[in-house]
Amino acid sequence: MQRLFWHFYLFIFIVLLAAGWAVEQLWQQWQPAAEPPWLTSYTSLLQQQLQQPVATWPSTVSLNIIALPTDSISWLPAELSLLQQGKVVSLFEEEQVYFYYLANNQLWRLGPLPLIQNDGATWFTLLFFILLAVAIALWLWPVARDIRRLQHSLQQFSTNTDTNLYLPARSFIAPIADSFQYMSGQIRDLLKLQREMTQAVSHELRTPIARLSFALEMAQQLPAQEKQLMLQDVKELQHLVDEILDYARLETGQLPLQMQQINLTELITNVQEKLTPLPGAPIYLTLPAQAMLHGDGHYIERALQNLLVNAKKYAVQHISLTLSQHKQYWQIEVEDDGPGIPEQLRQDILKPFFRIDASRNKQAGGFGLGLAIVARVTQWHLGKISITNSTLGGARFVLLLPQRHISH
Repeated sequence: MQRLFWHFYLFIFIVLLAAGWAVEQLWQQWQPAAEPPWLTSYTSLLQQQLQQPVATWPSTVSLNIIALPTDSISWLPAELSLLQQGKVVSLFEEEQVYFYYLANNQLWRLGPLPLIQNDGATWFTLLFFILLAVAIALWLWPVARDIRRLQHSLQQFSTNTDTNLYLPARSFIAPIADSFQYMSGQIRDLLKLQREMTQAVSHELRTPIARLSFALEMAQQLPAQEKQLMLQDVKELQHLVDEILDYARLETGQLPLQMQQINLTELITNVQEKLTPLPGAPIYLTLPAQAMLHGDGHYIERALQNLLVNAKKYAVQHISLTLSQHKQYWQIEVEDDGPGIPEQLRQDILKPFFRIDASRNKQAGGFGLGLAIVARVTQWHLGKISITNSTLGGARFVLLLPQRHISH
């Protein structure tokens, strides 16, 4: 970044210095002298016009005419002599000139007459800024082009981790591109390691679990109660493996979402009917007649099911789910009257394998992946999730899902 900064700083400094010097030279050549050549001719013409009677001056002289006291100005001896001889005397004030004339012991002031045309100065100022704009554009165009390439590569990397970025070595953002290449390589290595671990979990855990389950089915000598507990442990391990595999696939994008138009009202109603037989507080719904969403119905249902199952674990008597429209999003609110979630832990519970109370989660049969899957499904649908206090006294989960497909 220091290279980019110094290139920009020195370039702008040199351009400003060179453009300012060039325009100044042109201005000095165009700028008239303090007494432009036409002033002598104009004074002679004015001298002739003032020879006429005073009453005719307003019709022949185009300048303002004001009568002044004779002693209102301290004249130099040479200037006073010219006035007494009936000559016109010029006095300069900034970029304009006044003419004085003495007639019948009365001092007259005519003017002011501008010496410099402001239109010329405006054009030179405009020329300066045009030159500056062109110079900056010539420098920024390749930088903007390379930044667009970098942005395009980053967008492609989100869907294809094999994307590479190549920029010329002379590019100002070449160091950034090199950092991106290094970072993308590390990410590819991490994703490869994660896929290998996922495959290992699938192969190394599922096969022994299946053998244990088969052996328990064949073990007739075991007491029924002990056998049932062991089968329950095997099912719990199987469920854990499935959760890990699903989350790993969502995390790495191995499961392409089947995006289509789904009716959230119908989907939520089906989830409620599916969860009604489970122990826990009842679920009350507040739904519109129809709510169309562009998304993957399977994973939206999975996320809502995880949210409601989580609420059933901790709710006392009441769980509510409200679906409403919020600008261009569908807002899904899940509230319960349970113990709630401390504010400092609300972001942590969306992380995989995080448990607020390990013993209580174990008793409830959770592994700390349910809410992590909810967060990942929401992210894949370009939505948002937040956690606040519920009006019922417990936790309030809010999901915002865009109604229409939003391209990356």
